[in-house]
Amino acid sequence: MNTFLRLFSLFLFFISSINSQAQNCQLKVSGYVLNSKDKTPLTGASVSISSSGTTVLTDSNGYFALSNLCQGNYDIHVSNVGFAEKHIVFTLGANKELQVVLNPKTTTLKSVEVRGTKTEARPLQTTSQLTGTALEMTKGVSLGEALKAIAGVNSIQTGPNISKPIIQGLYGNRVLVYNAGVRQEGQQWGSEHAPEVDPFIASQLTVIKGAASVMYGADAIGGVVLVEPAPLGYRSGLGGNLHLVGMSNSGLGAFSGSLEGSSGKNNEFSWRAQGTGRIAGNSKTANYYLKNTGLREYNGALTLGYRKNSFSAELYASSFNTKLGIFSGSNVGSTEDRDNAIGRNEPLDIYKSDLNYTIERPYQEVNHHIAKIKGSYRFEDVGTISVQYSYQQNFRKEFDVVRGSSEDTYQYRFDLSTQVADISFEHKKLLGMVGKIGVNAIYQQNFYDGAYLIPFFNSLNGAAYFIERYSSGNLSLEAGFRYDHKNMDVTKRVNPRDSNSPFEYPEFRFSQVSGTVGASYQLPHAFKLTSTIAKGWRPPAINELFIEGVHQGNASFERGDRSLKEESSISLSAGLVRQTGKLTGEFNVYRNLIDNYIYLQPQLDAQGKPIFEITQRGGFLSNKFVQLDARFTGADLSLAYELNRHFTFLGKYAMVRAYDKKSGDHLIYIPADKVSGTLSYHLLETKGLGKTTFELSATHVSKQSRVRDNQDFAPAPSAYTLLDADISSTLKVRGNEWNISLSVNNALNTEYRDYLNRFRYYSADLGRNITLRLKIPFGNNKNSNN
Repeated sequence: MNTFLRLFSLFLFFISSINSQAQNCQLKVSGYVLNSKDKTPLTGASVSISSSGTTVLTDSNGYFALSNLCQGNYDIHVSNVGFAEKHIVFTLGANKELQVVLNPKTTTLKSVEVRGTKTEARPLQTTSQLTGTALEMTKGVSLGEALKAIAGVNSIQTGPNISKPIIQGLYGNRVLVYNAGVRQEGQQWGSEHAPEVDPFIASQLTVIKGAASVMYGADAIGGVVLVEPAPLGYRSGLGGNLHLVGMSNSGLGAFSGSLEGSSGKNNEFSWRAQGTGRIAGNSKTANYYLKNTGLREYNGALTLGYRKNSFSAELYASSFNTKLGIFSGSNVGSTEDRDNAIGRNEPLDIYKSDLNYTIERPYQEVNHHIAKIKGSYRFEDVGTISVQYSYQQNFRKEFDVVRGSSEDTYQYRFDLSTQVADISFEHKKLLGMVGKIGVNAIYQQNFYDGAYLIPFFNSLNGAAYFIERYSSGNLSLEAGFRYDHKNMDVTKRVNPRDSNSPFEYPEFRFSQVSGTVGASYQLPHAFKLTSTIAKGWRPPAINELFIEGVHQGNASFERGDRSLKEESSISLSAGLVRQTGKLTGEFNVYRNLIDNYIYLQPQLDAQGKPIFEITQRGGFLSNKFVQLDARFTGADLSLAYELNRHFTFLGKYAMVRAYDKKSGDHLIYIPADKVSGTLSYHLLETKGLGKTTFELSATHVSKQSRVRDNQDFAPAPSAYTLLDADISSTLKVRGNEWNISLSVNNALNTEYRDYLNRFRYYSADLGRNITLRLKIPFGNNKNSNN
């Protein structure tokens, strides 16, 4: 920690000693890119600053924003596949709004340099994104932790290293993750099975809040997370980025590097290679280290691209590999020891440690591999057809504390393979509408070895969908429908713990229709109003039907119920968004009615005390999957206001209420109210120092007081408040722009327990953490946002 404090002091001294001659570098250029023929928005248009190479892509409404610009002269380059590019030259002295109209081309595109590929059209419902500096300030943490920077997004945790996103109170299989355009399919049925995703690959993290089933899949009744790498550059020369991250708490060190280039007469071939390594030791609460909470992670990805005229193709492959220690204090022996552990303020000394990198039992080893090939062909004045095939292989081993086990003997091994095929056609304006139609198929096979937890199964899902959008003036209307049918065939023994028990072959057939209707209206002064009503559904997952055994990461015994029915939801949402001006932000309200809502219920006796399942490995907290009719209501608010050219204030608030419609009881594992405020001070740019920002933040999380004490194994923990501080800057080093930041989380070293951490029964959450981050671009990528 002393090393980090010295770096912190040195960084402050360096900034204070920079030449004070400065200019205003907090200006913004924003606007919309439209088709000149019908004034419809152009999605995925590239908007670049010619002098620096900084590039952004327009969203589904044709909107773009270039932030943190200095006063001066600019040449903005706007291009899109199939359209004549346009240059706009102007002098910037204040925030500027543009409306750029591009003319369709009738010639080939051999001479056009397009710096990005077309992005997927988004539903009209509100989306939130992490990009630029906000994304850089999350480097080194897991995907679930990174997304907590977005209002309305939380994470359900299992100790310090495992987290899964929660969107507006919904989590698990109700939230889909798309990793580089591939629907992520691992053993995600466990709350301690975090998404096998390397956030370092992303140049943008996007969260679609609320049901998005039509576009992304029937399961997406809670929302979708898009992990989006930067488009391939298709430009001459080599370039890339280096990321270095160090953290005081757990002694985490992370390295990630990427290298990309192009070849061919007109740079029609492009490629990128990326690799990441993370290693961490035991995490520390405010007062003690948690034994056996280290991690090791090694990832890699390769992207190859080709495009010429109307055809483009991309090949993508990635490998994610991790070893995660599970806190020793969650795997105690007897029922009495476990009961005492839940009521204890601190773990016993035998479950505390110092900072070391040893990983012992219990731990997990996870390997996840993806291969994807995609091709697209654009028909002039008609539309674009796309075909994609992906293959995923997920291997998971879990090593428990078992007497007499050798070092390499696992208790559980799971092997899941997933094949996904997609064909879609995105048509240009027809009868006043633009839209997309498609078919989709998913085939899965699951095998296991070792002790029983979930059975063998094969699953086949087929779907067909369409979605259309009509725009006229300030109004956009959208409607879409999707039909899914899923077959799941299971192979298991009648008594899975008896090797002599006969086999049985349960079969399940699920099918339903999903639909969405949405509207958006562009109001004066850059405000936009959105509203969506959606019907979604979700078949029960394999663990909800058949799990029976000790779930290692949760340190609990879980039991499924094969009689569970599919969930069915009706959701309504409305939002108000402003993306430009001194006041920006978004406000969303929603209501989600879910029939047959499935959740894991703690089993308690008549006196409200935990029920334990007695196994050969000891007594474990008993949980069972049950279902009920639920009602979710909530709101998210995120507002930023530029007080002057130096100061900006950002405020966020999120609340969700979730009730059993029959009994009126509040549901467990629902986020408590959360409010945060950040005051930012922006230094003016100098010759040696670019964009520099100081931030002070406070986050208050209320007690989840709506859950009764007898609904859970332990009462909800108290409310808590955390203070954070950040410094980020762009250093100008020999024509390059290096990004450096220093962050202090939980600056007061507050001891607290978060309601959504499944290990709150056994220990406190993380104490103070100081993080140093450095990003070094090089080559033709030296000023890139990639």
